[in-house]
Amino acid sequence: MILAVNNNILYQERMSEQFEIVSESSFHPTGQILSRKDAIEQKAWCRSTNVFVMNSKGEILCHQRSLNKERMPGVWSTHLGGHVSCGEGFDLNALKELEEEAGITVEAAQLIPWRTTRHDEARLWMRDYVVLVDSPLSAFTPQPGEVEQFQWLSIAEILKNEELQPELWCAGTHDISSEYEAMRAALVVAHNLGASFIPDEMHAWSPSFYVIPQAVSAA
Repeated sequence: MILAVNNNILYQERMSEQFEIVSESSFHPTGQILSRKDAIEQKAWCRSTNVFVMNSKGEILCHQRSLNKERMPGVWSTHLGGHVSCGEGFDLNALKELEEEAGITVEAAQLIPWRTTRHDEARLWMRDYVVLVDSPLSAFTPQPGEVEQFQWLSIAEILKNEELQPELWCAGTHDISSEYEAMRAALVVAHNLGASFIPDEMHAWSPSFYVIPQAVSAA
């Protein structure tokens, strides 16, 4: 009973969050402000963040969504993040979501923004980030009501899990295979520009999980 009451309170708080509505053709605010509830009902365009946490082995910090979530309960995801509230902006929201959902505190300079894309079905403009964090699972604190557990997984393991149990996986935001390549490249570029530091292991990458298609002979 207590859990149900707490979940209802959290749900009501989320629905009352205020969002800056953005243009369908860009991620710039229109000046309109709506609550989450009204934004959903009116199918208004909003902003959100997706933060991929990677370690020096190239593994991604995956998490299982809370079993009490109203949307996709128990599903595994490759990224943290959430809707950008009124007055936040992408960067501040990404830092906040990292700390709230996983207990991860990083400097703003450690966050590497590598893409902003539009998701028509969700009516979101999403900014994707990658950050390098070398910590054991015990260092992460799952947010009650949001996250059940964490797991470091290689891209090969993620792809295999998604293949075997597609109903239990939300891998990437569009295509995790190409996204993984882009994030690795973004980290190396940031390192080379002096904006971030990554170890040598991240420079030397052999994507052995890819299979080169066999040439098809003409009939």
